[in-house]
Amino acid sequence: MKSLKRVISFIIPLTTMLVTFMIYIITSNVVSDYKQKISNDYSIVIVAHTPIIKEDFNYIGDIQVKGITTLKKDKIINNIQSSLSKTSIDLLKKKLPYFYKIHLNSFPTTSELDYIKNKLSQNKNIKKIEIFSKNHNQIYLLLVLINNVTMILFFAILIFAIIVLSKQVTIWFYEQQEKISIMQLHGASILYSASEILRHAILGALFSFVIISALLIFLSTNLAYVIPIELRPILVTKIVLETELIKLFALSFGISLFTIFGVLFRYKIRNA
Repeated sequence: MKSLKRVISFIIPLTTMLVTFMIYIITSNVVSDYKQKISNDYSIVIVAHTPIIKEDFNYIGDIQVKGITTLKKDKIINNIQSSLSKTSIDLLKKKLPYFYKIHLNSFPTTSELDYIKNKLSQNKNIKKIEIFSKNHNQIYLLLVLINNVTMILFFAILIFAIIVLSKQVTIWFYEQQEKISIMQLHGASILYSASEILRHAILGALFSFVIISALLIFLSTNLAYVIPIELRPILVTKIVLETELIKLFALSFGISLFTIFGVLFRYKIRNA
């Protein structure tokens, strides 16, 4: 019964920490996929005096250009031709500059967008650039905020879990102090003497990993039911289970062993 309590006391903080990490994983995936989605819709509009050579715009600095679309003059003229004479329309066709949409390979940061605008401005053939900075900045800052909040929450819970686990392991050491001292007097190493504590910690890490893995697998296959109907077309994401399960496994056992060996090291120094 006492062994079960020890394992459970290790499972609770570890599971809490892993739940936070799982939320961080899912949020990061959703944000990343949403950034990719809006990057496909986002474009920079440029107005040029003469036709541009699209091959010269494969990269703008270090930023890859996904493609350049020519905006047809006829579409622009059709919107206003009802109020113009045929002569005026013919003249407009000759004088009207060239319009292009630049699609980037990824959603740019605010600083990258400023860099792109400055780089394009150096081209004398380009007379006007529209980057729609207001809408872009609002969306990008929202994505950054969501990512940062989940990351800060995860690290806060991580620190809390390490503190709780350290205190729990320290209590175990005090409970087993007499047994450990006797074993050390007979030549046993500190690691061997604390093997029971180490076993409880590993069991706790294993149970925590299994619980969170099951929850992650369930959410990954039923994520559409968790997200509100209105947001489903926007927040569609796919979780690579193998990669994320490896991360959860490494984190669960890594934190457990880090805590155990940290307390062992401190115990050894005090009793040297």
